[in-house]
Amino acid sequence: MKRIIAAAGLCGILLLQDASADALKNILSSKLKQKEEIPGMVNLDALSQSQPVKPKSRSSKAIVATINGVKIRKREVDSYLSKRTQGKVKDFDLLPKEQRLALIKEMALPRLLIQGARSEIPKDEREAVLTSAWMQKQVADAKISNEELQTAYEKIKAQTKAKSALAQLPPLEKIKDRLKIQIVEQRIVAELMQGAQVRIADDQEGIAGYVGMMPISIGEVDKALQRMTQGKVTWKTLPPRDRSRVLQMIAPGKFVALAAKNGFDKKQQETILSNYWMQKSLARIGVTDKEAKTRYNRIKKRNKKSKSKKRLPDYATLEKDLKMQIAKEKFVEGLVKKAKIRLK
Repeated sequence: MKRIIAAAGLCGILLLQDASADALKNILSSKLKQKEEIPGMVNLDALSQSQPVKPKSRSSKAIVATINGVKIRKREVDSYLSKRTQGKVKDFDLLPKEQRLALIKEMALPRLLIQGARSEIPKDEREAVLTSAWMQKQVADAKISNEELQTAYEKIKAQTKAKSALAQLPPLEKIKDRLKIQIVEQRIVAELMQGAQVRIADDQEGIAGYVGMMPISIGEVDKALQRMTQGKVTWKTLPPRDRSRVLQMIAPGKFVALAAKNGFDKKQQETILSNYWMQKSLARIGVTDKEAKTRYNRIKKRNKKSKSKKRLPDYATLEKDLKMQIAKEKFVEGLVKKAKIRLK
C-alpha cells in the first residue's frame, strides 16, 4: 500500500489529472490574454464605411440588445464599435440593421464562452485548470540558475543509480524543462506549507482531515486514491497508519489551488476557463478532408485572382491550420445559433 501511494508522487496531486490535459496544454501558453482570436461569423469590415440610416440616436443608457436575456446598453456597444472601427464610427444607431445584429453577435462571443465554461466545466475541473495555469505561470516567471539545475540533476542521478546500477538518466539538456518545473513546484509547496499542520478529523461527517484551517473532504481523498490506486482503496478501507500520509500528499494541492484562485482576478479566470472550454469543444468537432481541400482551393483561386507574388504553401503544409480554422467557425456558428440574441 505504501508503495502504491508513494509512486503517485506529489506532482500528480498538484497538477491536472483528469481535466483533458491535451486541451489545457493548448491554451496555457496564452492563458492571460484578455481574449483569444476567434473567427467572426459575419463580415464587419464595412462598418467604417456605413452610411447613416437613422436620423436620431438613442440615449447612451438605452437598451439596444439582449444576449440570453442580459441587457446590453448603448454606451457599451458604442465603445466597442469605436474600437472596432478605430474611431471611424461611434454611434451604433447609425448602422444598418444587418450590421447592428452582426456587431452584437460578435460582442456576444466572450459572454457565450464564459456561460458555456460555467455550465459545462465541473467545479473540481475548473479548480484543476486554474491550478495548472497558475503553476505554469510561476514556472515561466521563475529564475532558475544553471547551478541549481545541475545540483538537482546530480541529486536525481544519484537516486536513480541507488535504485538500479543499470538505470540511465537522460542528459540534463533533454530534461531541463521538466527539472525546472519540479524545482519551482518544490519551492512553492515549501513556501505554502511552511508552518501548516495536517491532522485527521475526529469522526466528523464527510471530513477526512484538515490542513491548517482548511478541511479535506472524504470525497477529495477518495478521488485522489482513485488516481493513485486505480480504485483499489478508499478512505474507508485505507489502513489508519496510511491516512496521515495520504492527507500529507493532498495538503499541498489545497494550498496551491487557493493560491491559484487568489492569483488570478475574475476576468483572468474567465479567460482561462473560456479558452479551455473552447479547446475541449473544438476537439469534438469533426472536419473532413473534403472541407479542408475545398477551403484551400478557394484560397488558391483568390490568391491567383489577386495576382499575389507571395507563394501559397501546399495543402499538406496548411491542412492542420485549415481544419482548425473550419472547426472554430463551426464552433462559433453553433454557439451563436443556440444563443438568444435580440435587437431592441
